[in-house]
This record gives sequence, C-alpha cells and structure tokens, in this order.
Amino acid sequence: MGLAIVFLLSGLFGRLLPSWRYPDDGKPGRDLRLDLFRGFIILAVVITHIEIGGPYSYITLHAVGAITGAEMFVFLSGMVLGMTYPLAIKKFGEWVAAVGAWKRARKQYLVTLVVIAVVFALSFLPFLNTDAITTFTDRGTGTGGVGAEGRVYDLYPNAMQLLAYPPPWYAIRQFLLLEMGPWPFNIMGLFVVLSLFIPPLLWVIRRGFWWAVLIGSWALYVFQALHPEFRPLNSQFESVFPLLTWQVVFTHGLVLGYYRRQIVRALTGRLGKVLIGVGVGICGYAAFLVYVWAANHFGFTPVPFPASMYDDLYNTAYQRVDLQWGRLVDIAFFAIVSYAILTVFWKPIAAAIGWLWIPIGQASLYVFVWQVFFALAIASIPGVDWSNGWIGFVTHSLLILLAWYMVRKKFLFSVIPR
Repeated sequence: MGLAIVFLLSGLFGRLLPSWRYPDDGKPGRDLRLDLFRGFIILAVVITHIEIGGPYSYITLHAVGAITGAEMFVFLSGMVLGMTYPLAIKKFGEWVAAVGAWKRARKQYLVTLVVIAVVFALSFLPFLNTDAITTFTDRGTGTGGVGAEGRVYDLYPNAMQLLAYPPPWYAIRQFLLLEMGPWPFNIMGLFVVLSLFIPPLLWVIRRGFWWAVLIGSWALYVFQALHPEFRPLNSQFESVFPLLTWQVVFTHGLVLGYYRRQIVRALTGRLGKVLIGVGVGICGYAAFLVYVWAANHFGFTPVPFPASMYDDLYNTAYQRVDLQWGRLVDIAFFAIVSYAILTVFWKPIAAAIGWLWIPIGQASLYVFVWQVFFALAIASIPGVDWSNGWIGFVTHSLLILLAWYMVRKKFLFSVIPR
C-alpha cells in the first residue's frame, strides 16, 4: 500500500521537481534504473539465502509483497537481455550475436557444474557445515504442499558414486543434467536453459511476431498448470522453478525489454492520459490486499468477501512454485510501481544508494554465484546466535560490502559470468 501511495505521489513530484527525474536521453544502452533495481533484488535473494535474523531479513521478506526476489530476478534478466541483445546484433550481426549468447550459456553451465563439484568437495572438510546447503528442509511451499513440511531432502543423490572407478553412468548423468547441487543455487539451471532460447526468441521478436512468442509462452504456462506432474527435464530446478511455468516471466521480460522505448512513448503520450485508470487500479489492488490481510490479522469478516478470503487467495493464487495468477499480478505491480518511482525520484535515490546497488545489479549473476559460499561460510561458524538482530545486521552488512568490493575489484570476472 505504501508503494502504491508513493506511486500516486510520483506524478505530483514529477511536475514539481523535474530535476529529480532520470536523465533518459532516449539513446540505446544500459538503463541504470534497471541496474539499481536488480541490485536490490539480488541482495534480497542473497540475504534470504543466508538464513539469519536481523533488519535486512525482515525487509527482504516483506518489501516485495507476496512475491520473492526470484520472480523479479528472472523477469529483470529477461528485460535486460531484451534491451542489450539487439545492440549486439546491430554491432556484430545476428549470427555472431547468437553464437555469443550460446557461448554465454555454455559458460553459465560450466560454472554451475564447477560450483556443484566444489561444494561436493568441500563436504569432506569436517569443519564445514555443508549440510546447510546440500540438504533442504521443506517449508511446505513446494510441490509437496503443506503435508511435506519438515521433510528433509538430500540434494546430492548418488554423488558419492562419482568417486567410484569408473563412476557409473547414472551418477555422471545426474551431475551433467544438474540433478544435484546446493539449494541456494538451483535457479541457475533455469537460467542456463532459458539462455539457450534467447537467440531464437529474439529472432522471432525482431521480425514483429512478439505476439506469437507471448501466445506460445502462455500456452506452455497453461499446459504446465493442467499437467503439474510433467517435467521436460529432470534437473533439480524443475521441482522449485518449473521450466514451462517460469519461462512466462522471462519471455515477457524479453518482449518488454525489446519494445521498452515504444511502450514508454505510448504511456507518456496521448494514450498515457487515457490510461490514468492504471494508477487507480494499482491503488485499488493494493487497498484490496491490505483490507483482506487486515481482516485475517485482526479477526473480522472482509465484507462483502467471505471470512476465508485471505486463506483462499493464499492457497489458490499465490503459490510460488506454480507462479499462480496472484504472483503474476504482483510482479506486474511491483515492476510498474518501482520503475515509476525510480524515474521520478532518481537523483536522490541514486545519490543515497546507487553507489552500492548499481554495480551489484550490473554483476547480479556474479554475486549470485558467490552467495552460495557466503551461505556456507555463515552456516559453518559454530556457537553464534544467528537469531540475534544485531549480529544479523552486522553480518549482512559485512557480506553486502564484501560483494560490492569484489565487484569493484572485478575479482575473477574473467571466470564467473556476470
């Protein structure tokens, strides 16, 4: 609700303080608003994966509404690629750009294999608590539902067989198909697969058939919803980020990124005046959610809705694995509101936090790789009360600054994809 109110006020401030606006000259290139936004999102992911208490954890668990950082991470990755990949085509040609994209996907895949292997090797060191990232305790939000809450999964099935001589093929296959790996890193497999489809998808979009891409994307999404047991791959990420479901966020990001200039012109021109109802709709949506939440929290019936409205919505519209419609609406809400706020209040926001979030956002994939080892290091320190808010605040602050410092120094940039 707070974001919706600031979104409404942004129109007023945009007229009163035009000097605060983002200096968009219309030229192709990086959009620092998206880089800053990605910086916030990737830090939210890192903080969530490093499971300790403190104000950072509270903010990241509540600041993005009913969605997690993963949805925005995938969406923004698609949007940035939709903006930057055409520049590579213009500079090098379509085929060379496609080969470059596939080489990037290969690099992502090889880095993923290395991370999986390194974590497995570290599991033999007695002073490291690798179980914290090589096993996962179900929170009741996965495909198993609430009934699976508390169940512990081994995320490295048959990994010990890789040490046999010769190692059996089924163990090698599980390794190569990413059927094992640390849980804070499992979404990486989704990025590897999606990266393979960037050249053909942009080939279709560049020829004006963006509508065909979206129709195909929604067809796959609906098919997965009707056949939840179907998995085109048996990779570990499929259990948490089903490919046919989560691609819908990525492909929409690609299309929006490619046509960003046209969309911005449309929404700031004559059509934008007709769409003033978007702001009213955004605030109405936020007010509805606050009303339903308050009814559940304070124990009254949200007339004219039933008393069970909050639970019904949570169970049928906001499940994360299936990316149900409520989460998709939240993604659109958060993206529109955040982009508008960053556009109007850019100068003060960039001055306050841009030095940190922008470079981290520009190297978000790099930071995502390192957060696996950050989580392992924290889990391996014995005798610390990680629920203590002050300890959590100091630890998170140091890790964030460490990630920023590594990015600034370009530590292993030539090896780890960004």
